[in-house]
Amino acid sequence: MEITDKVFSELLNEIEKVRRRKIVDYRTEEDIGYIDVSNNLEKVQISNNHLIFGRRGSGKTTLILAALKRNTKNVVSAIDIQPIKSDAIDNVILKILTQTLSELLKAHHELFYKIEKDYNEQYRGFSGIQNFILKRRSKEVKESYVGGVEFRKLIETEKKLLDTIKDIPDEITYNISQENTTISKKQQMECNETFQKGSLDIETQINGRYKIIQGKIDATLSAVVSKNYKDTVESNSNQSSEIIASYMKTLKKSDIIQEQRERIAFIFNEIKRIYNVGVYVYLDDFYQIPIEKQPVIIQYFHDIYKYCANYSFCFKLAALPYRLRMNKTGNVDMSYKDDFSPIKLDSDLSELESTKDYLLSILVNLDSTLDIKKQDIVNLFNNDEVLLYSIIATGGVPRDFLLIFAELIKAVRNDNKSSIQKEHVYTVIKSLREDKDNNIEYDTDISPQIIRKAVEIINEEVVGGLNTNVILYPKLLAEKHEVLLKNLVNLRYFHIIKDSVTSENRKKEEFVAYLVDMSFYAVNKRLRPNFDFRRFWETDSAARLTQLRQSKIWSFPENILGDV
Repeated sequence: MEITDKVFSELLNEIEKVRRRKIVDYRTEEDIGYIDVSNNLEKVQISNNHLIFGRRGSGKTTLILAALKRNTKNVVSAIDIQPIKSDAIDNVILKILTQTLSELLKAHHELFYKIEKDYNEQYRGFSGIQNFILKRRSKEVKESYVGGVEFRKLIETEKKLLDTIKDIPDEITYNISQENTTISKKQQMECNETFQKGSLDIETQINGRYKIIQGKIDATLSAVVSKNYKDTVESNSNQSSEIIASYMKTLKKSDIIQEQRERIAFIFNEIKRIYNVGVYVYLDDFYQIPIEKQPVIIQYFHDIYKYCANYSFCFKLAALPYRLRMNKTGNVDMSYKDDFSPIKLDSDLSELESTKDYLLSILVNLDSTLDIKKQDIVNLFNNDEVLLYSIIATGGVPRDFLLIFAELIKAVRNDNKSSIQKEHVYTVIKSLREDKDNNIEYDTDISPQIIRKAVEIINEEVVGGLNTNVILYPKLLAEKHEVLLKNLVNLRYFHIIKDSVTSENRKKEEFVAYLVDMSFYAVNKRLRPNFDFRRFWETDSAARLTQLRQSKIWSFPENILGDV
């Protein structure tokens, strides 16, 4: 195929379509085309809580979209955090809960259809004699039907309460008029037995199973809406009593939301018990929530997860590496290892051939109908080294590779050339640099001024002074400067080649090998004059990364972070 072939124009259109994939598209996209080299798609569908880590463009959203398309047996709720990132913590939680309950109601409607159909046939389609003959079977159908109706009412009431809470002030004080308890002591005991045994009696206990929770929800809703709180008072007798009392009460919005955790968990447990389906919540771009707010939100949903049994609920967070905080300052309640299953989408660059194969697979699978083969893409480049340089220019990030490939095709066509050459690579990476610079404020959890200062130092000392693209950073100093280095990797100014390597020049010491982004040293269609571009991926006869291990040792000034 020639570079001017129409099929590549269609491929560029496909790249433009997928470059800004959105979670809300999962219902309409037919084929996600996810290339799964690490079995991540299977992992994320397990009903554990997952942390999905990856830099911008690494495929976090694509992985979630592919998982959503496959997870057809459960209730799924997928939420893009970006539009609500500036909301108060309570409202973020409410948004997630209300959308999840909306999805649960849709699922209940579909799952309940057969139960309702059987009930209508057996109870409304037969005579009294026929019903008598079918009594045993009909009772089971009736149990399922009545239970389903009551369960739907419970979900609807809870959702109505959550919708109402959104608009109330953080705190309200009102007069409570307390009268006419609705549940007798005997009913309370029956309900407790039902919960303990896990059984359900059609005439008394189906209603009773939900009545306590329904009553609590109704009471809270009444307080929020009318400021006329009706509280249930326990009578000394087995009969309902009428007690009238009046007093002032203050109700906090945050307290009401905290109360919902067990109620929401009860609902999730019920959908699992009734229909054997779980609830999966996917939160994309979670890192965009201010880092000081993240622990409260994560803890809230982790509490629900703890209340839930039999894999009835789990949630998945997608974030930039090192841009997630799960514990409040000073607390160590949760850990990545014990409470979550991390999925890391970024890989180092030491296995460049594997990275090349992975990126080419992504490219040719964007639209299988185009019938483009990997070799068709390889043939567009002047030689294999130009292709490798294109990959190095993107740091191995999938979306950056797609974007640079599209720009390379356009550049070659404008030059009336027949193949992609190095000069084209050096020219188009400027657009990638602009994206990095524009996202400093969004993708860092330290002062943007520190990042910009670090970028200047890299430009002056590494690129200008050492005249190289690869540095070995002493492991001990890497730990000291961890917060800065991780932010530079997130922003794609640095790319990790290997997180543990030794040096030929300084024995018995460990280093982290970093690649400086090509945008620092590509100028006017070429590299800087006499630039020491280290071919870090090449090995010697003993399969050692000699060029990498002979790279220069460098680190930031020890006080680079100041008081951070």
